[in-house]
Amino acid sequence: MHTLVGVILHVTVLAIIGYFLLFSASKAQGIVALIGRLLGLWVFLLAILSVLAVLGAPMFAGTPFGTELMRAHGGMMRQWDRGQGPEQPAQTPAKP
Repeated sequence: MHTLVGVILHVTVLAIIGYFLLFSASKAQGIVALIGRLLGLWVFLLAILSVLAVLGAPMFAGTPFGTELMRAHGGMMRQWDRGQGPEQPAQTPAKP
């Protein structure tokens, strides 16, 4: 619930900033108007992407793209590269 409130507040602030950028760009001329329109659209795109990121977070165990999920498994890709799958115990080197 805390994340949802934070996202709503951030998206609202980004939408307000994007609106004012687009409004001021409509009053400007030349390259300033072009830059203002591009920045306004960029801010709206960031707002949309932040909502999509929060909606997609549960699919990745609540972390960006499952980074913590891979750490929790002990970097299994490294074990598979050495020919040791998850069902095989890791081979320890012989002690001298």
